Amino acid sequence: MISRVRSRLPAKSLKRGLAVWLVGVLSALLLIDAWFSYRDALAAANQAYDRSLSASLKGIAERIYATDSEVVVDIPYSALELFEAGSSDRVFYSVGHPGDEAITGYEGLPAPKVLTPNVAVFYDGVYKGHTLRLGAMLKPLYRTEFPRPVLVILGETTNSRQEVVQSLFFGEVGRKTLLVVVALVVALVATRQAVKPVERLGQAIRNRPDDDLTPIQATELPREVVPLVDAINLHMDRIERMVEARRRFIADAAHQLRTPLAVLNTQAEYALRQSEVGEMRPAVEAFHNSLGSAIRLTNQLLALSRAEPVNGLVAPPQRVDLAVVARDTVVELLPLAVRKQIDLGYEREDDLPAMVSGQTVLLREMIANLIDNALRYTPEGGLVTVTVAHREDGVYVMVRDNGPGIPEAQRQNVFLRFFRLETTDTLGSGLGLSIVREIVLAHDGEIELADAPGGGLLVSVRLPAA
Repeated sequence: MISRVRSRLPAKSLKRGLAVWLVGVLSALLLIDAWFSYRDALAAANQAYDRSLSASLKGIAERIYATDSEVVVDIPYSALELFEAGSSDRVFYSVGHPGDEAITGYEGLPAPKVLTPNVAVFYDGVYKGHTLRLGAMLKPLYRTEFPRPVLVILGETTNSRQEVVQSLFFGEVGRKTLLVVVALVVALVATRQAVKPVERLGQAIRNRPDDDLTPIQATELPREVVPLVDAINLHMDRIERMVEARRRFIADAAHQLRTPLAVLNTQAEYALRQSEVGEMRPAVEAFHNSLGSAIRLTNQLLALSRAEPVNGLVAPPQRVDLAVVARDTVVELLPLAVRKQIDLGYEREDDLPAMVSGQTVLLREMIANLIDNALRYTPEGGLVTVTVAHREDGVYVMVRDNGPGIPEAQRQNVFLRFFRLETTDTLGSGLGLSIVREIVLAHDGEIELADAPGGGLLVSVRLPAA
């Protein structure tokens, strides 16, 4: 024998999912913040170092003057403080007329594109493979002999600046990384604490006895878990009603079938005691009639169980033409009507479509029980008419007979299981109208009993139109 084990997919962990989301989002935010932190650190370092560069530029520019024959550049000592020992940077400078060779300093230092007299300009550049931070200032000489101004360029390598930037950047990123880690740990711990009530709820449900379907108490549970508890309680209520329907069906079947089975057994024993075939025939005929009644009772019990909305057997609804179902059922039961010499007819009140949403099997069972009841209680030579109509409030199926009818005081009782009128001697199980009522309720419809015109009973079933 081959046994099949259904594989169970691992459930997704709320804590793991939250951790992945937090790590991903916080890491992305940390990277974005690191980029902004680096920009801020670089701007702060440039601002600090550019002040020194600006002071040196102004010091050099102030000591530049022109005589009648030449331009004199006297670089003061204060401007050379950048050359002091201990600094890891190199300094490059150049003094000369724009576009000409340098009067003093290094040739070919990068020059800015836009210059304003006596205003320091700062920019980045590359000189002989060195990355430089440069400052430039245009110094007018105000001499007719030298109408062109002098351009002062002073640059330094960026080693010291990068050290400051890295110190500021790594310090800031380190603190924020620590905050992110702490926030992640706190969030995971908080999540673990938050899911503990759910774990306790699951354990409490697992520890319940198998037959305990009482509602779960939502005390000491977070507000967010209450909808889950309500849904579980609703589902358990459905299961309880389904189990009760099964229990009621079993009890009804056992109670109602006990007597027919006992009668069948007695009739079979009586037939077996007879020695002549002719003497057996009446017993066999009685046995056959009792067997037919037992089969009908069993079928009605099964139909009643299938029609109950709470039993879990109701299939998804489909579009059904109620007129076709009614006509086919009338044709199916014509032999029974002919046997009792009853005129069984079918009518349409209009030509409108009679489409409803439901199950064909249950709707046929409903109409069949209505017709069967009418045929049972209508005397020989009577009249039974099935009418289908489409009106504003829904689709109607009406079964009219000219039998004895049902007293108004008893019309609600006839829908109870196994209830039979005391004034009738017709054999029956008392389940026909109970089955009809359950099927009507399962299709969100209504059923009404009334006196038929001219005497008899009129049963009207209204179902919502599809």
